[in-house]
Amino acid sequence: MSKPDLAVSMNPLGLRDPKFNGPQGDAIPFFHEGRYHLFYLESPANVYDQPERGRTPWKHVVSDNLVDWQDLGIALPLGEGDDPDIDGIWTGSIVAVDGVLHVFYTGGRRTASVPQTICHATSTDGGVVFKKSPSNPIHLPQAEWFERRDWRDPFVFWNEEHKQYWMLITSRANDGPPGRRGVISLSTSDDLTTWTTVQEPFYSPGITYSMECPEVFRLGDKWRLVFSRFTEHAATVYREADSLSGPWRTPKHPALDGAHWYAAKSLEDARGRRIAFGWVHDRRGFAEGGEWLWGGDMCLPREIFVGDDDRLCVRMPLEVDAQLTSRRELLIRHQASSPGGATTAAAEWKASAPGSFAVAEIESGPLQPSLTRLTVEADLHELAGGVGLALYANAGLTEGLLLFFDASTGVISLGGPARGQEDDRLPTPFVTNRVTGRRRGKLRFDLYLRGNVLEIFVDRRVALTYRQYFDRSFTAQPYVEDGVVTFRAMLATRGGKLERAQ
Repeated sequence: MSKPDLAVSMNPLGLRDPKFNGPQGDAIPFFHEGRYHLFYLESPANVYDQPERGRTPWKHVVSDNLVDWQDLGIALPLGEGDDPDIDGIWTGSIVAVDGVLHVFYTGGRRTASVPQTICHATSTDGGVVFKKSPSNPIHLPQAEWFERRDWRDPFVFWNEEHKQYWMLITSRANDGPPGRRGVISLSTSDDLTTWTTVQEPFYSPGITYSMECPEVFRLGDKWRLVFSRFTEHAATVYREADSLSGPWRTPKHPALDGAHWYAAKSLEDARGRRIAFGWVHDRRGFAEGGEWLWGGDMCLPREIFVGDDDRLCVRMPLEVDAQLTSRRELLIRHQASSPGGATTAAAEWKASAPGSFAVAEIESGPLQPSLTRLTVEADLHELAGGVGLALYANAGLTEGLLLFFDASTGVISLGGPARGQEDDRLPTPFVTNRVTGRRRGKLRFDLYLRGNVLEIFVDRRVALTYRQYFDRSFTAQPYVEDGVVTFRAMLATRGGKLERAQ
């Protein structure tokens, strides 16, 4: 396999064309010799159902700045004949030892008695060409301890305390309630070749069917164990411990986003930052209301950092925001509060609605399909109820999305509105998160929009990711429930300078 020509192929600032590029999923990020490497799974184009949708090789792109990405093509192709990876090259991890990159990945062979096995490949040219081990599969589950069907997503790292390589594996115990057998098992090695399974799982909480794509790292004063679950409340979540021996405890706010920022994994770069990559699902038929499918588009990279109360928070890396140099202050159109008052537009809207409701509209105009950031700042003078943004909404606010901050609880939700009928109930939100509740002070919403993908950051601390397929243009309407709030809005795109609202 020769080195391919470098070309811009996958850019997180844009989205794929599903007619020509299959859905992406399960990032395997790796920082090596000053460059960001992103490996990820990519399904065949125009395939919507398993098992064909799961026939993924590993794609490979690299970047110097988290913004511009070069395509290195397929790093690990599907196997052939009796190979253990003919049905999928699934999630894994990478370690660098003495100039050699070692990849440990999941080999998928659906008809085998053990359909998921751990395989190994190496590269001596910095990750351009990988050679699979002739000994694949190199590691199988021990049937007396673990089920034979789920044995995937190996995460390999050097344990300095034990002077060993440790491998965490998504597994299921072979006894216990069927919906609670999900464990993360542990295997150890001295040479990355021979692996020994430890009978006691690394983490066995007895709470879920499966814990996918695990990784562990130290950030702040604690070890953090990150994994994704697709049952119960689907999300990428984390646990924390003082040492790798545990116990792994659930933090106050365990989710890093909602159900549609999935299978996120991270790297540590030269600046000591923890940069994570997740993906957002496609919907069947690319239509609102369609079934959520495995795979979609990679989300924007985001930095995981330690916030107040030792909580893991997320924010946009500076490199992404630095590309958005064309900024425009937006007018907010509103009607005077007096009966029959005139409609006016200004760069600032002070909504005075104690004990009532007030709504306006941000004059954003048509948005380009490439990356755009809408920033809405809210000065809370006296907020008893809550404040939010109606997105893609109709005039009656019975369609679209509602982004809402509850002043008393700090809960932020993104969901559908009530339909305005007598028997109606407010739908369960699609995504929820939480920041500090407040009646006064400042609140900031940053909406990163790329086509139909919406990534919302609140106070540059928490995120809510969603994908919409509304057949209408983007609109944003700030609103207040029982409070006095001043709103300002700004739009940012690539290129240009700040323009002030007239």
